[in-house]
Amino acid sequence: MEHHAYYVEGPQSLKSSLVASACKQFNFQNNSPDLHVLEFEKFGIDDAHELTRQAALKSVSNRALFIIAISITNVFAQQALLKLLEEPQQGVTFVLLVPPGSLMPTIKSRLLRYSGKLQFDEQNSLGATRGLFEQQIATFLKSSYKDRSAQITALLKDDEGVRERVRDFVNSIEAALHHKQSKEARAGLEDVAKVRSYLNDQSPSLKMLLEHLAVTLPKFS
Repeated sequence: MEHHAYYVEGPQSLKSSLVASACKQFNFQNNSPDLHVLEFEKFGIDDAHELTRQAALKSVSNRALFIIAISITNVFAQQALLKLLEEPQQGVTFVLLVPPGSLMPTIKSRLLRYSGKLQFDEQNSLGATRGLFEQQIATFLKSSYKDRSAQITALLKDDEGVRERVRDFVNSIEAALHHKQSKEARAGLEDVAKVRSYLNDQSPSLKMLLEHLAVTLPKFS
């Protein structure tokens, strides 16, 4: 018997690959009315309640697959999902794509790690191209703190579109670390997830957030 809820820890650029993989694994057609692909830049309590409402609706085939890609979430939204993940409607399967380290232990304990093989999209779900900061990120990860700080200053020099530029930069760091698959990289992914959680604050200190990564991320060869 299949489990009813799974999770993937990784960047949002895995979403399309996850949809294709999950449809194959759970035997859903891409155009099925019972396939629900939902994407949230910031998943809150209201989103959790709406997801619960949607999951309770009668499906055409008496089965439904929800693939939920979340960039940022919080404890309160996850608490609102507990009952849904504990007692889902029969035939409903959930697959969550979340940043590394972002799930509460109580949520994670109700999920199985998704085992399908996934690939990065050429373009991630937020619209930043995979290679946008490729060379800059490679340099950043190899550099000393002093050089990283100088790179951050250059990134923030132009105010126009700076928040989107920082978001793309952070997404690109996440993608680079995800490929490394080392203990240091996994720890770095947790730091990236923490930084992303503050990016949607009303007035985040972008320099402080990036400087945090400059300090905490180890040098990668």
